[in-house]
Formats: sequence, structure tokens, C-alpha cells
Amino acid sequence: MSTNRFEVPVPKEIEVSFGKGVKGTIAIPHSEQAENPYEDGFAPATHKVALILHGQGGHRNYCYQKHLAHKLAAELGIYSLRIDFRGCGSSADNEDAKRGRVLDQDLEDISDAAKFIVDGSRNGLGINLTLSSLIAHSRGSVAMLLWAMYQDERSKRGDPDAILVPNLVNCCARYNSPTVLDRYPVLDEYFTVVPQTCLRHGEIQEVLITREELISLTRPDFSKINTLSQDWSVMSIYGLEDGIIPINDSSHFANALNRGRYSHRLELIPHADHNFYGEIPIKNDYDAEEHNKENLPLNRKKLVNYNYKVTELILDFLSPENELQRFLHSSSEIGRLSRWKNVEGVSNFRDIGGWKIHKPTFSLENSGYPKESSLQYYVKPHTAFRCASVANITSRGLQTLQSLGVKKIFDLRSDGECEADGAPIDFKKYGITRVHAPVFSKDDYSPGAIAVRYTNLMTSWNTYVHVYQNMLEFGVEAYKTIFEHILNENTPFVFHCTAGKDRTGILGMLILLLLGVDKNTIAKEYELTTIGLKPDHPHLKEKFQDTVKEMKKKLGEGSDVEMLISQGRKNWSIEEDGFNNLISSRYEAMLATIEMFNDNYGGILSYLKDELKFTDSQIRKIYENLIVVDPQNLGFEATGALNWDHRNAGKVKL
Repeated sequence: MSTNRFEVPVPKEIEVSFGKGVKGTIAIPHSEQAENPYEDGFAPATHKVALILHGQGGHRNYCYQKHLAHKLAAELGIYSLRIDFRGCGSSADNEDAKRGRVLDQDLEDISDAAKFIVDGSRNGLGINLTLSSLIAHSRGSVAMLLWAMYQDERSKRGDPDAILVPNLVNCCARYNSPTVLDRYPVLDEYFTVVPQTCLRHGEIQEVLITREELISLTRPDFSKINTLSQDWSVMSIYGLEDGIIPINDSSHFANALNRGRYSHRLELIPHADHNFYGEIPIKNDYDAEEHNKENLPLNRKKLVNYNYKVTELILDFLSPENELQRFLHSSSEIGRLSRWKNVEGVSNFRDIGGWKIHKPTFSLENSGYPKESSLQYYVKPHTAFRCASVANITSRGLQTLQSLGVKKIFDLRSDGECEADGAPIDFKKYGITRVHAPVFSKDDYSPGAIAVRYTNLMTSWNTYVHVYQNMLEFGVEAYKTIFEHILNENTPFVFHCTAGKDRTGILGMLILLLLGVDKNTIAKEYELTTIGLKPDHPHLKEKFQDTVKEMKKKLGEGSDVEMLISQGRKNWSIEEDGFNNLISSRYEAMLATIEMFNDNYGGILSYLKDELKFTDSQIRKIYENLIVVDPQNLGFEATGALNWDHRNAGKVKL
């Protein structure tokens, strides 16, 4: 990949058509085609996809859209679909020529695009991608935000078909919709149409904008956008020299969408207009020094092209580190209680309950609950806890477990790990039973030992799926033991391995998949271990370094271990980069694992029946034991009357 931060090779792209004649382009991550993506500097392909939307009179390759798609593919490994709305670019004509391109038509195109791109049987990729971001410009941003508000309301009503997207990027949306009238004399009795020059079917031509189309743009009401749940994080980007959208609209969105820490981010670009170009031509070095301090590329009119700046801001917003930070702060509480528990002597201890379930695996409407059009389902809190090793738990930590009502601790470590690191023997004093349920009974699968057996885990997060495949195969008896506890005893329990990351993460995945929690939440819950494991890093690193020394010794002095693991990357070391990969719990790794799991086993119900040998009725009972319906009305004892939105909205119903 070029060292110029503005240049990126063109990835493989696929032209697609769907819906009622919408045309689009799918950009595929470069690493899918590269002979050695590590050496070339390309990010591994994820299972994430971004939907990119243009504005009024635009098309799929307008402004930053094409460059952004290529950057997402190269630097973040994200697929993208950029579309032409109907009536624009190469897509079909508007459904009703007299009405024109009204906003309702745009919303329909967005829904069709969202359903198309995530369906591996339709998108031409054979991959069930996760729609992780919507990125839109101007009028496209208005449509995007209206669509998000509609989907959010559907979700709050318990509609299982609601589509939730964790990241929204709003570029230059209009907040005060009636100000459209300041640009177009729609109310003039002689007004009929406005001509606009656009790219249509490969040619620049005149397109007529109807009165009804413009009136539709005056109607969006964003007065309630502040109720958008924290399932949606938003970044807004505006040019300070925008002559089409009043700059005050950026502050209106910023105020309304600030629903908690990191829930909204506002970026203002000085000297940039509505399409993110400068206003002063750069004719010489003096102009460049005065008006292009960031040395951004120029367009053909010699204007600073701030679209490159927009692209960099979007990539930063969608970086794994920033996504994790947003999720951490939006999900830190279940109602008014902390998801993270301070258990002395134990790291990475958290409750996996409280998540809202958008697509429940089973309906409970005929199970004694009030008959309603839609019940609200949640993962039962204070029931299943995950953590790192409890070998060093203190008496105070044991008292905390007792206060949480924990009755059993399931230890997923191997025999060798238990012998080497130990296990507390005084659980019974606190009414707790330890059950040794090793995923790999005789093998040491601590992070250090994994480094020996699976050196590719030090290379990148994207090979974790191969190890997790083994865990699903060899961990059948261990996982069955824990599901039997849920079935027969249904008391609060803890499950852990050494780091509370891999074997523990797979069990957490199985439980949440059974309940119907969405892929995004499962993957983000898994990624929280990146935060929870930090206190153990010094100890883990010390053990890791010893293991690396042993590995180098076994491989012999003539072997180039660094080259073997680095795969040709420069300035890469096992001790630092390899360790960081080994302890990572990347969201993308869990998305890939869920896709592998569904492909290999046909889904969670098939896995429980065919591999763990549970009957249909037993699976249903396990499910019911881990579900809470309408907890606000049920008066759950441990938490009282709480706001059970699984995001921390900063407000609690009392």
C-alpha cells in the first residue's frame, strides 16, 4: 500500500442491483485479493459493512464516497456498499415521475440496501455481513437519520425485524427542515419545477426537481431525535463555509444527540463548503501555506479538497479503539447497577445479563405472560457472570460472590493450568461449589500456551476463528455441563478460564445466541475483555515472554521466528505486537466466529440438539430460565424498578 496517506489502491468492486432498481457498488477489502496482505499493509477483512449514501443531485462516486469506500477496505478491512438512490446516477427512475424523488422513496431504498447487503445469499459475496455503519451526505443524511429514528421506534416496540446500526455518520444534514423554503420558492403559485444538472446514466444532464419532492424535504421533524437510543452512536461533520445548510444546524444535532458520554461527536472543518471543498484557489506556494496548512490534495479547480479530511475523520470514528470506547460507556450499567463487578483478586468480572433482545428465539406470549402485541425481552441479570481466573480471589472477593448469590463456579481451564496456577479450596464456606469443566482437559490453553500451538494468533486477530472452531468441537462436554446447570438448578453462576477471554468468550457467545441477542451486541460484549483484562497484562506478559523464549529454543537458533509470525511486516516484534494480538478480544473476531458457527453447525439450536444432545423441551426450558420479560412490571428482586434499556441512557425510572 502507498505510503502517501491520501492514496489507496482500487480494490475489487462488484456492481449490484436490488430493490426497485437501485444500483450500487460493493467494495471488497484489499486483503481478500492480496497474496500477502500483512506484508502489503492491508487490514484483514472483517464481517463489517458500511452503507454509503449521497445527497441531492449526487451519485455513488460523489464527494468522498468512492475514496472512503477504498480507504475502509484497505485500512479497516470493512466492506462497503455505496448506492445511487432511485432517480439518481444509474438507478431506475423515480417511482412516480410527478412526485419526483420524495424522501419516503429514499427511506425505502435504504431499507432495501440494508437487507440486501447483509444477506449472503443475495449480495454475491456469500457472507452474512453485519451492517456496522451508515455514512451519508446532506439530503442522504436527513433520510438516514429519519430511517434510524423509525428503526429505533420499531425496536422499542419489540419489532424483531427492526434494523439497528451502531454507527451513523451525518455529513451536512439539515436540522430545521422548513429552511428549505429559503432556497426554493415552493410556495410561489407559479412554481412548478427546478432544473438541476446531475450525472444520470453516465452523462451529465438536466434533471427536474418537482414541487412535491421539495415539499417532502420541508417536513422532517427532528425534535424527538434526542430519544434515539444509544444503540446508535453518531458523528456529525460540517464545513464552516457551508452555503446550503445553516451552520447552526450542526449545533442543534450535537445538542439533541448528546445522550451520554461519546454518544455524539461533532467535527467542524474550517474553510470547507457544503461538498467539502475550499473557496480560495491555490495558485502558488504562498496560497498553499496560507490556505492549505494540512497539505491536502486539490481538485481540478485548484480548490482544497477537504473530502480527504472527511475520510480521515470517518476512519478514526470507525476505528476499533473508538468503537470499543463508545460501547464501553454506553453499556456500563444495567439499569442503575454496574455491569462490571469489583471482585477482589479477580479481573474481567462482569454480568452478561441485562441486554435487550431484539429477536427472541422463542415467544413467551403463551407462557403465562400478559397477551400483548409485543413483549420486551431481556437477558436475565445477576444470573451468569464471566471473568478471568479466580485462583487469586481473596476472602473479600468470595464475600462479594456470596452477596451476588453465586452458587457455582465453572472452571474451564485444563488440568495443567489448574495445577500450575491453583484453585481456591474454600468455596464451600461461602455456599459456592466449584465445578471443573475443562474445554481441553489435558492441554494447557492459557494465552502463553496458545502462543506455542497457534503462532498465527500472534500474527493477527483474524485467525482466532480457527482456534474457536476447536473449542466448539472439543468443549462439548464442558459447555453441556453448564447448560445442564441452567436447566436443572437455575441459580447464579460464574464461568471462567485463565484470562476470561477465549473459552469463556465462546460460552458467552453460545448463551447469548440462544437467547436471540444480536450479533453486534454479542461481539461487543466479547470485546469488553480488552478492557477487563488490562489489570492482568503485566502478569500475562511475563508468562508470555517465558513462553516465547521456550518456543525459540525449541525451534532452534536457525529458525526465524519473527519472520514466521510477522508474515513480512516491518518493525514488528513478537514481544510487543505478538503479545498485543494474543491478548486482543476483537469485535471482528467474534463476528467471524459467529458466521463460522452458523455455517458449521446450522445455528445455536442445532448445536444444542446435535452436539450437546438436549431435547427441544430442554432447550426451551434453558431459554426461559435466562429470559426476563417486562422486568419493569415484574419487580425483579435484585434490581427493583429500573430502566431496563440495555444502554446506559443516564436516566432511571424510579
